[in-house]
Amino acid sequence: MLKKFAGVFAALFTISLAWAPAASAYYVVDGAMFNDPLSNFSTPYALMNHVEAAIDDTPSGATILISTYRLDRSVSVDKLIAARDRGVHVQVVMDQLIVSSPSDRLMWVLNADNGPRTPTGDVDPGLDGSFAIKCVGSCRGDAGIVHSKFYAFSESGGVRNIVMVSSANLNTDSATSAWNDLYSMVDAGTYARYAAIHNEMAEDTSRDLDSYQVYRTDNGRYESRFFPMLGASQATDPVMVDLSRVICSGASGGTGSNGHTAIHIAMFYWTGTRGLYIADRILNLARSGCVVSVIYGAPGTTVAAKLKTAARNGLIKLYDTRVDRNHDGSVDLRVHSKYMLIEGNYGPSPDGFYPANTAARQVYAGSQNWTDGALTRADELMLGIRDKGAYDSYLNNWFNIRNTGSRQIR
Repeated sequence: MLKKFAGVFAALFTISLAWAPAASAYYVVDGAMFNDPLSNFSTPYALMNHVEAAIDDTPSGATILISTYRLDRSVSVDKLIAARDRGVHVQVVMDQLIVSSPSDRLMWVLNADNGPRTPTGDVDPGLDGSFAIKCVGSCRGDAGIVHSKFYAFSESGGVRNIVMVSSANLNTDSATSAWNDLYSMVDAGTYARYAAIHNEMAEDTSRDLDSYQVYRTDNGRYESRFFPMLGASQATDPVMVDLSRVICSGASGGTGSNGHTAIHIAMFYWTGTRGLYIADRILNLARSGCVVSVIYGAPGTTVAAKLKTAARNGLIKLYDTRVDRNHDGSVDLRVHSKYMLIEGNYGPSPDGFYPANTAARQVYAGSQNWTDGALTRADELMLGIRDKGAYDSYLNNWFNIRNTGSRQIR
């Protein structure tokens, strides 16, 4: 999706879908987009401009569904209220820890005509079909937080069934203090599943014991994973399952590095027991011949020490993005994306849906950090993308962050 005057962003995303009708003020494409907090122009706000442009071009009678951890951007709230005023059904789910004047204003306006919840927990959205709520803990679990970030539109720019999955919240820091990513899909089945998940989140109940869900498009190009995953273990952790499919040698078709599978990681928060066992698995893959490169933004002390030792021993390449720009003792610039790229020899999925591929290009993105709570307690979202164009876009972004916003650990 792209505002028609935003040609300056053309290099930031992958175009793989036909343009929407020329009369629309907002064009829709399937693909990836990234912000650059170091840019002097509008690109720090590229992702927010992208979402807000879609909000502006959502017609009366259509629906906007949002899940976000933070919401303090007045421009976004103004546009959501304006959409509601022209007849759009605006439905927003936020974390209970959000405290900001913009989010309070959004709740006051959207909930003004809402009735009490039904006995089964459904929200009464009133005559305008709109609401903004804060879940107690995670929406679909007993504890944790609302950390998933998606923006779904039943229609915008003349195109139906748009879903945007991002690492970025609708807040200023996501633009000016961090690298983030956003991926847009146009698919009726995907929109329907995200709408069902959003409805379940709005109920704010954990009565559904099997809360982890996976949705794949028919062609397998997209795989959405909705957390929390109650009772998950190291063996069932989807990231560990993904990594178990990696075969470090035998890559073909020009992928990897001299026949070795390559893994590129950009991870914000990486800590805890889960962080350690993921780090151990990645380092074991490096010992098996995979070419591993890591960018991090907020690693735990133990995870950081383990990765630094591996980097100094030449096992992996490691880059730190943390910067204290105003020298106040607090980090105010770093990577906030949470993605992993696999290029090379990738084995079949355990259920056989995805076959083995010696020239695979796989993206895993979304909102989930590599932490304990992100697996078993929080509302989180992982998006798997099997697409060369998407892979190339994410890899270019990884190199951009490495080259312009990191220092290598040696």
